[in-house]
Amino acid sequence: MIENLISTVQRPSRYLGNEINVPQKDWASARVRMVLAFPDVYEVGMSHLGLPLLYDILNQHGWIGAERVFAVWPDMEAALRTAGRPLVSLESGTPLAMFDVVGFSLQYELSYTNVLTMLELGGIAPLAAARKREHPLVIGGGPNAFNPEPAADFFDAFVLGDGEEVVLEIAEVVDQWKTQGSARLDVLKALSELEGVYVPSFFQPRYDNQDRIVEIRPRFPEKPRARKRILPTLDSNRSPSRPLVPCTRIIHDRLSLEAARGCTRGCRFCQAGFIYRPVRERSPREILKLAEAGLASTGHDELSLLALSVGDYGNIQRLLQTLMQYHRNKQVAISLPSLRVGTLDEEMIEAIKQVRKTGFTLAPEAGSERLRCVINKGISESDLLDTVREVYSADWRLIKLYFMMGLPTERTEDLEALVALTMKVWREAATHKPPRRLHVSVSTFVPKPHTPFQWEAQLSLAEIEKNLAFFKRSLRKKGLHFKWHKPWQSVLEGVFSRGDRRLGEVLLRAQQLGCRFDGWSDQLRVDLWQQAFAEAGIDPLIYGQRSRDFGEILPWSHLDCGVSEDYLWKEYERAIAEVVTSDCRTAGCNKCGVCDHKTVKLQLHQEMTTEIGESRGSADSTDGLYRYHMVFAKIDNGRFLSHLEMATVFQRAMRRAELPLAYSKGYHPSPRISFGDALPLGLESKVEEMEVVLCQPLTTSEICSRLNAELPPGLEVLEAEEKHKSTRQTASTVIRYEATLPGESWPAEGFRRFHSRSLAPLRQRSKRGETIISLEDRLLSLESLDPHRIRLTLTQDANGNIRIRDLLTHIFDLPEQKVLDARIIKVSSELTEG
Repeated sequence: MIENLISTVQRPSRYLGNEINVPQKDWASARVRMVLAFPDVYEVGMSHLGLPLLYDILNQHGWIGAERVFAVWPDMEAALRTAGRPLVSLESGTPLAMFDVVGFSLQYELSYTNVLTMLELGGIAPLAAARKREHPLVIGGGPNAFNPEPAADFFDAFVLGDGEEVVLEIAEVVDQWKTQGSARLDVLKALSELEGVYVPSFFQPRYDNQDRIVEIRPRFPEKPRARKRILPTLDSNRSPSRPLVPCTRIIHDRLSLEAARGCTRGCRFCQAGFIYRPVRERSPREILKLAEAGLASTGHDELSLLALSVGDYGNIQRLLQTLMQYHRNKQVAISLPSLRVGTLDEEMIEAIKQVRKTGFTLAPEAGSERLRCVINKGISESDLLDTVREVYSADWRLIKLYFMMGLPTERTEDLEALVALTMKVWREAATHKPPRRLHVSVSTFVPKPHTPFQWEAQLSLAEIEKNLAFFKRSLRKKGLHFKWHKPWQSVLEGVFSRGDRRLGEVLLRAQQLGCRFDGWSDQLRVDLWQQAFAEAGIDPLIYGQRSRDFGEILPWSHLDCGVSEDYLWKEYERAIAEVVTSDCRTAGCNKCGVCDHKTVKLQLHQEMTTEIGESRGSADSTDGLYRYHMVFAKIDNGRFLSHLEMATVFQRAMRRAELPLAYSKGYHPSPRISFGDALPLGLESKVEEMEVVLCQPLTTSEICSRLNAELPPGLEVLEAEEKHKSTRQTASTVIRYEATLPGESWPAEGFRRFHSRSLAPLRQRSKRGETIISLEDRLLSLESLDPHRIRLTLTQDANGNIRIRDLLTHIFDLPEQKVLDARIIKVSSELTEG
């Protein structure tokens, strides 16, 4: 009967593999086909706010088909090359070379080799000059676009600034170009006319005999600079109301909402604080509406409010209170990942801890108050320690501190002050019961374009290693975890952060030599990078460890971020003089140049006028507790979900289905859902079991129908039954499996050994050692259903669980890989006495 129920439920058409809320389109019929490419793995790319936002904006238009592609790990790259297969899009499986536009998100300088690898695997020539009319346009965007010169030879265009409006204008230009059938140069010229688009081939740098730029000559003199695009207001930019939900775990596995864009604090090292100006806060009404819709459509139990300094949001305390009031009874945690010391008060702490305590991250950046004045980080030591005491006293168990070394004017006493400040926090952590934890991270300062420190030199490799050795000696304490950035990664980041077009040769050679995922410390190949620099005849030290003079033409001098160079230089002079610059949010305009005070201006929301009702689905007033036992199938794509991922999928599906879940008490309230023993990854089952406790009664048919409507293909509840007590298994279980061996028959010798009772005991190894299991009373039957398919019955009990793949390998004496290729499904499970 159970088998007949499988796949009878009509699923909503909003799934792609193991993703939820994917738009349903005839991708191939779109007039303009774009693929949004992220040069890192899926788990990282899907955690980024910008990619899903542009994906949603583009796919709201029927004539545009926007798909996604991510970098693949080196083992998958090798498999693609061996099979002669190209890198394809996630949605339709289309090779990259068949798209009209390939749009890369450039978040980090050390992702450039991944960009080149993705182009190569996708069948696209890496050099823009080698591409013909029929080839895709390769466009980059993100913070690296504000100095894309090291990668300029590989891109047709870059987007500077906010992409929400210009991405649609790009699609319109491409649509017209395809209709007209004009030359590739024509579409590049049309793109360059869009505000916020930079076409690098239209600018040519010229160098002197000291390798310094003396001129950046525009091909079209009427446009000597490219200016960034600014979205006037965030309320015109609707975040997706049905965000994509991966079923696999990603880095930031939660609902993220952008509360504000831009920052006026003016930290002089911070590129984002300058290139994303001015501050534009999303209205409270819009945030509340997006939060309600997003949580309902995703099932997430954590909401993250994002901004460069979210604590500066106009009325953050009232917004937090309102969000908590409405979502408290659904146990939704509110996280604020970018809090600044001084914006975190007792009222805010109390609001956040109502549901769940997440760790707090604080970024003093420098150890001494003198150096914090240099970088314009207006944090006093007393403010920081007061915040630490409040956080630890409110029962948070972990604080993370972020510092930098190598900041301009840094002295030995500044490094010693960093250690001294850390020790004060560590001693505060130790006064609490149980002792609190402290994580400290120190990274190397990297001068960034369009900041007051863009003219500064970076620490040498030897200086970085010397400072790290000092910190490793000084920060060795129980309960203190010290992390640092790999020195060579910081050096490379500094080179490409302020590099010019001559580095394109180094990038291409490094990629050809095998450099991939350079931002991952375990993947970085320093030897190959050194070889690439040597073969290109380029000394990396001329980029990182050389200070620049004011007035020197920089590789990005023709790219306008809105903040004037004169303002940046004045800020640099104030830094050297240790003078703090006030926040224009409260002290008036500092005349940085970005605002016209008409369309482009600060947008703040000081008043909180929006009121919403009480939380629905109250967990405080219940009719009691109701326990339900369920049997579900995990088949097809569902078998690729780990046990933890599957549990998360069910939990979110129950929240989307608005089942009245009961929650545990204590430090981290969680829904009262329990599963049977974990099914090994890759195995299928028609008889998995789970229990869920609800705080209101529902009919079993309603539970099944509501839950199945929210589960992705491959997971399906087959039956449910109300139970008055837990049905934990305490007896032996008889389990029946079917296994299919693709392309060949199961060896007859295995059947002979079973029937003659000559099977040796099964030896299974684990972290706890070796277990020897006699099969005489455990393997009850083995039969052939056809040459490729068998059925076997075995018992599982307290004497040791038999791993089915180990058993098949043992019986049939097959290589491990052949058994891994077999499709194995658990078809029945019955309790027995004893």
